[in-house]
Parts: sequence; structure tokens; C-alpha cells
Amino acid sequence: MKQTNHLKLLMEETGCEESQAELALNISDNNLEKAISTIGFLLKFIKIFKIKLIFPKENVYGLVQIAVNMKSSEILRFSTAFSQNPTIYEISENIDWFSFEKAIFSARLEAGSLEKYTQNIEENLKLYCQQAIKEIIFVSTDEISDIIKSFFSPTNIDIKILEEELNLTQFKKFPDHNFNNNCTSLTVYNIGFVKLDAKILEDKHGKSIKKIQEGETVLSTITDQRDIAHYLVHLIGGKENGIISPIPATIQKVYYKNENFEVHLYYASSITGLAIVQKNSKLKVLDEKQVWWGKILPW
Repeated sequence: MKQTNHLKLLMEETGCEESQAELALNISDNNLEKAISTIGFLLKFIKIFKIKLIFPKENVYGLVQIAVNMKSSEILRFSTAFSQNPTIYEISENIDWFSFEKAIFSARLEAGSLEKYTQNIEENLKLYCQQAIKEIIFVSTDEISDIIKSFFSPTNIDIKILEEELNLTQFKKFPDHNFNNNCTSLTVYNIGFVKLDAKILEDKHGKSIKKIQEGETVLSTITDQRDIAHYLVHLIGGKENGIISPIPATIQKVYYKNENFEVHLYYASSITGLAIVQKNSKLKVLDEKQVWWGKILPW
């Protein structure tokens, strides 16, 4: 009876199949707690697609990573970067998925990044991919290639995809080599939507906060002291040799509140910032040459 109860509980807790639950319990000597820890190694149903794109006529390069739950056909993680800087295409797709995603975040902050275009297209591309994946019985590199090409049609693109299959534990754990002694290591990879405390750099010759507009780019530093903030700062390139460094951020919204201005910033998909700015402050705003957006693609 105890074995049966544990079997049901394990299936309910993890969503695994009966055969997988039985195996995990046998390996764990019918210890439910150990079985829950073990099951993650058995659930190998996550596929990562690391994608590199070239738009030959537009001289634009792209990186896309899609993590798919093969049982539910749900997209678990989705990240993109588009740039006129050809060096991003030199990033190897043979690195682990976490490092590839980190490279995508870094590429969005480097010279040549088409950040505005990336922001505009990311949600649309994710939605398009999710709808298409739901209609496919078995998702493979060929299907993902067709989906991406269909999305950008009639624009011609060259595409390269590498597929990586993971179990649940591999997907949730961080690779140890991505952190050094100055970085906070988290045990579970589950960022979700995060708003970070931030500070915008001021400039006595800069633009008055009262005249700041949505879509402008400013320099900011992350002041948030949470563990997740330390990790994200490391991920998006806001820390170098253990020292917090300024990073560009796009103004999303500006509110006048309690005699100060509340400024909402955009760093990357699901990562935003919140800065409180005094009403008489002047901010350093980056012009087009400084952020080097390049041309916005015609589609």
C-alpha cells in the first residue's frame, strides 16, 4: 500500500509517467523524498534549439534559443538577439545552452545591436513559434528551421541550428563553470519576470528628467542586492571583474510620483529596472551613434 501511495504522490508531484515513477522509487529504495530528487534525471523531455541566422542582403546577424517541453509542446525559454555586428555569428552553437543564452544577452548590449528591433520582434516570433510547435507531432531541427524561415518570409535568411536534449535536472541546474568567486550561484534556473532596482547615471550637461521620452536610451547601474539580481547583472554584462559597470537601458515609462520621477527601464526580455530620479536631475542620454542601433530592418 505504501508503494502505491508513493507512486501516486510522485506522479502528482512531478507529472511523470507511472513507469518513470516506479523506476525512481526503486532506485531510491521507496524513499519518496529521494525519488522526487531523482526523477529529474529520468525526465529527459526538454529540447534546446540553438539557432544562428544571417540576413545576407541586410547584413544582419541573429541568435535565437528556444527551449521546448516535448511532452506539452510548450516553450519554456525563448531569447533572441539581432545585430549588424558579424562577431555574434562567430559564437559557437556547440557550447552548452546556458552559455549560449548568456551570449545572446551579451550580444544585445554590444556595439551593432539592433536592440529596438529585437524588442519589437521577440514576442511576435515567440508567439509564432509557439503556435506552430503546437501543431507539430515531433519537433526537430528541420521543423524549427521551417518555422523560422516562414516567419521571416519573403526575406531570405541562412540558418544554422543545433539541437540539445536535456533532462529536467540538467535544464534547471546552472553549469558551475559560469560563475566565479565574485558571482552568486543559484541552484534553479527559473528567472520569470524580474524587476530590478536601478540607478540612472546623471550628467550636468544632460537632458532634464522632465523632458525624457519613452524609447530613449540611458546608462544605468543595477543597485538591487537580491541573489537573483547578482546573477542577472552577471548575465547581461553589468559586472566586470566583480565590479558593477554601467549598462544601456531603454526608457519604458516615466511617472511623476511623490515629487520625484519613477522611471521604468528595459534591459532584456523579462528583465526590467526601476529607478527613482529626483525632479531636478539631468540624465546622460545616449544618442544614435553611441548606441549604434544601425538601420531598422524593413519588415
